[in-house]
Amino acid sequence: MQIEREISESTTVSVGTMWNHAVHLLNGSAYDLNLEPLQGTTTYIVCPPGTTTAPCNGQTITLPNMDSGLLTEGRINPNLGQINELISSGQSYYNSLYAQLQHRMSHGLSLQLSYTFAKSIMLNGMDFNNQFDFSNTHAPSLLDQRHRISFASVYQPRLERLTSSSTGRTILSGWRLSSVMEFSSGRPYAGLLSPACTSSTLSFSNCDGANGNLNDTAFNEDTANTADGINGAGPTPGIGLNSFHGPWLERIDVGLARSFPIKESMALQFEAQAFNLFNHANFYVQNGDGINQLQYNPIGTNCGDGMTLNQTCYLVPNTGTGNFGALQEISPNGLPRVLQFSARFTF
Repeated sequence: MQIEREISESTTVSVGTMWNHAVHLLNGSAYDLNLEPLQGTTTYIVCPPGTTTAPCNGQTITLPNMDSGLLTEGRINPNLGQINELISSGQSYYNSLYAQLQHRMSHGLSLQLSYTFAKSIMLNGMDFNNQFDFSNTHAPSLLDQRHRISFASVYQPRLERLTSSSTGRTILSGWRLSSVMEFSSGRPYAGLLSPACTSSTLSFSNCDGANGNLNDTAFNEDTANTADGINGAGPTPGIGLNSFHGPWLERIDVGLARSFPIKESMALQFEAQAFNLFNHANFYVQNGDGINQLQYNPIGTNCGDGMTLNQTCYLVPNTGTGNFGALQEISPNGLPRVLQFSARFTF
């Protein structure tokens, strides 16, 4: 839906909105119909910023125990192993509100400015980590970008009017300067848990508990035809999925062109274009790419040990080298600075 209003002979303002709703999206995942309901609990204690070891005091969150060593088959039949059911329960919503100002050619200048505020939301099984409870999968989708600003302009200066010399008019005529600029907020990513560690473990890189992931049944019962859950790791308890966003994206393109009329219906045009003129670093930050998503290191004597029914895990902030939220590598989104030259003949 869009409403457009011409506020002057050459200026138009538009305001509109767009909705998209997709249901029954194939997740490429599976329920384990034979998996016994979860037993026991895992109590997560969130250590305050600056904490480097456990135990500690902080917010306490209690969730079902998803330890890979305690997940058992037999709900339908104790003689059968994993029974998969392909699911297509996911949903995705896109809602946007946008405004656009367009100023058509006036004294050689044309401008267009637009702003879009949008939300792209997924829910009901998208990237599920607990097949018994999809409540924490209501979150921004990987394509979510809340803010987008676009600016486009074309300017024909008509410099030939500055001189009465025929030679000067020939040199100064036919020039055109154009630019397209785009600025948008970064895409989301999730805060995740490192593999579980015991109190005696000296190196987080060697912490693998029972060779599984905390807070993620989808990973811990993984087979060749099931998903790895949320990025193959457990999401941070108490924090919404994809609640963090990467850095803004910025790109400015500029073009300079000159037309040479040959005959009444023929012209030759040369153009130089610079894409990403200021060579701004645009990082592709999204779930699993370009960012360190490990927010906490879970530590505890029975944390993820594969045996204890009711476990306690202290969540120590990941503040080591390349800590949580740090860009891991240069992951460009779009082109580096590129210069392009072209010629065009019209007849």
